[in-house]
Amino acid sequence: MKRVILAEKPSQAQAYAESFGKFSKKDGYIILNPSNDIITWGFGHLVELASPEEYRDEWKKWNMKELPIIPQTFKFKVGQGKSKQFNIIKRLLKEADQIVIATDSDREGENIARSIISQAKADNKEIKRLWINSLEADEIQKGFSDLRDGKDFYSAYIEAQTRQI
Repeated sequence: MKRVILAEKPSQAQAYAESFGKFSKKDGYIILNPSNDIITWGFGHLVELASPEEYRDEWKKWNMKELPIIPQTFKFKVGQGKSKQFNIIKRLLKEADQIVIATDSDREGENIARSIISQAKADNKEIKRLWINSLEADEIQKGFSDLRDGKDFYSAYIEAQTRQI
């Protein structure tokens, strides 16, 4: 089974890798040895809401009388200058049998991961959730030995995305 671990940021991915011992760094991801599990990461909001003018030209310049601006459907996009890392993640997620969301253990972390997974069109994969509050090696290992079902955290994603919108 090919497993891809999605961290929120490079430093978090590095801490995970170090807790496993042997690993090799690649461009935009880390391969754990001997399991061949892959850790990759976002940075900032890799996937973000489209700005108002991307829906309608007349929304580029608006005034208070025109608020609220609510499009029929909300559009998400990869942030400017972030395409290279997104494309690496997208390829890895497409090849994965299982995705482990290993972003920060909060609604925002869930939103960051699920937005990336959704934009990569990889939300049909089995999803597990790492739920830890420490980057100490023993806590990381304990968390990876007790991964939770990703479905249990989906509502946190909806809450955070609703707040974002």
